[in-house]
Amino acid sequence: MAIVSRSEAIAAGAARYFTGVPCKHGHVAERYVASKTCCACGNQIANQSKAKNRLKYTQSSVAWGRANPGKLAVYQQRKNAKRPAQRNLWTASYRSAKVSRMPGWLSDVDLLEMESIYAYCAALRRVGLDYHVDHIVPLRGKTVSGLHAPWNLQVISGQENVQKGNAFNG
Repeated sequence: MAIVSRSEAIAAGAARYFTGVPCKHGHVAERYVASKTCCACGNQIANQSKAKNRLKYTQSSVAWGRANPGKLAVYQQRKNAKRPAQRNLWTASYRSAKVSRMPGWLSDVDLLEMESIYAYCAALRRVGLDYHVDHIVPLRGKTVSGLHAPWNLQVISGQENVQKGNAFNG
C-alpha cells in the first residue's frame, strides 16, 4: 500500500489515506480523512455498537409486530411479493437439503419422533408463540454439515433461531 499523507488525500478527494504509522492501538491501517481515525479502530467500534444494540432492535421490532399485527401482515405480504422467485428458490433449495441430508437408515420410531417435534412446534405457533424447529448442526453450514434426524432437531424461539442463523455453536 502506498504511503499518502492526509493533505495529499484531501487534494485528491480521497476518503482514506495511509501513513504506515501505527495508531495508538497498534493498528497499521488506513485512516479516514474526515476524522483521522484508524479504519480498524472504527470497524471495532462499529461492531461493538452493533452487538450491543442488536438485541434492543430485535426486541423492539418483535414488540412492534405484536402491537401492530395488521400492519405486520401487510408489511410481510409486500416484502414477499417483491421477491417471490427468490423466496421460492430458497424454499426449494432448503427442502432439497432436508431430503438429501436425511439418512436412509432412520427407523419408523425416528421418523415419528421427527414428526412429533414438528407437530409440537406447530401447536406452539397456533397458540401465538413464535417458535421454530432448528437444526442444531446446520444442514448447509460453512464448516460442518448436519443430518436431518431427530437428534439434530430442537424447538427454540424464533428470536433465538434468527440470531443463531446458519451457525453451529457446539
